[in-house]
Amino acid sequence: MEGTLTWLDLTSGDRSRMRRVLNLFNEPETVDEMGLATLRDGFSGALFPGTSILHTRLRYVLFVPWIYQRLEAAKTGSTDVATAGRRDETALIQPLRDSNEYGIIGARAGASLGRLPSSVYWYTLVRWGVFQHDRSQTWYHRNLGRLAGRGLSAEVTADDPGVVDLRRPNWHPRLPRQPDDFPAGISFALTLEEAEFVAGRIEERCAGTMLAHLAGAVGQVVKGPPWAQPAARDAGPRVREVVQLARRFSLHFEGAPLLYNLLLAEERHAKHGSDDDEARIDSYQRRISKWAEREAEEGAYRPDELWGFAAQHGVRVRGQQQSFVESWSARISETVGATRGGSGRVASDLRLRNLVAARERQLKGPRSRFDNAARLLDWNGAAGVGRMEFRWRRVHVLLDDLHRGLTA
Repeated sequence: MEGTLTWLDLTSGDRSRMRRVLNLFNEPETVDEMGLATLRDGFSGALFPGTSILHTRLRYVLFVPWIYQRLEAAKTGSTDVATAGRRDETALIQPLRDSNEYGIIGARAGASLGRLPSSVYWYTLVRWGVFQHDRSQTWYHRNLGRLAGRGLSAEVTADDPGVVDLRRPNWHPRLPRQPDDFPAGISFALTLEEAEFVAGRIEERCAGTMLAHLAGAVGQVVKGPPWAQPAARDAGPRVREVVQLARRFSLHFEGAPLLYNLLLAEERHAKHGSDDDEARIDSYQRRISKWAEREAEEGAYRPDELWGFAAQHGVRVRGQQQSFVESWSARISETVGATRGGSGRVASDLRLRNLVAARERQLKGPRSRFDNAARLLDWNGAAGVGRMEFRWRRVHVLLDDLHRGLTA
């Protein structure tokens, strides 16, 4: 099981420990050694709005509203909703265990899990229009008594700042009805009605994105990254443009964590003489050489296209981040021409080495592995390596759930 799934099952007491070791995982979707997360997440949101690397299965998008609808019907007050919600959300765990499902939030921690499905999926419910108010879960809990008690005619009073009108229903009016015995006997399999509802929400609220396009491409989603999807060729020009920008960004910056890990292997080998680190040095030199050959085939990277994307999608780019991106791109453009045939010039380039080391020190200060002996010793040999795929592994599972329901 991958790290980004298992940490959902931790108890409240374990969560702080999990956060301290999260940087030991080598999945590029969680580890950000070079400070590129805002750009990576910008692409993720543009491609697959409403999704998260914490998502496991699609039917939670229905489980959570069904639980809250029941709490509303029971006229649960704002002071009790958090406790009652935890009770009902953790009651999902055992029926899902009984159905031999994977991707169960809380499968191991049970009632003591630290992060509930409602917290994990709340932004999805808002972004896809399942929850009808563009508000946080905290706001909903705080106003639940009034929302549930006064229904469609509920209006806020003049002393309620920031909220204008609560006339609309809390949940989408076409939200499928929960099974009569819910949650008994549940699974992650969507009915046709449920799948059509979710597909409709994605089509309406995420129009013009890769997510909406692939949601309708039943039977056409295959293994491989998003840009390898045959269905992507049939998408509109705006979708294809974002996909190609994401693909190019992913390839171009794959080299930075490879070089970073090479530097760490050299540093630790010099100080401790580990045979494992000597083998890692050889491995990273070969991987960087192969990456540089692929990069050379693409032509020079153009950061101006990246900045245009960021401005269009509201991604905040900090000065130091922009400087690193532009310095990396300029030097790679000067260097990769000599890497054809695997010369490995990138791995030995002093300016690139200094750039990567300086960026890590800039981000981490005294916690930099280049200056902190304990953190260097704790390095697992592969920090943040691999292509960025912009939540694709999670999204692929959600789409598979959706398509199975649409063909049920």
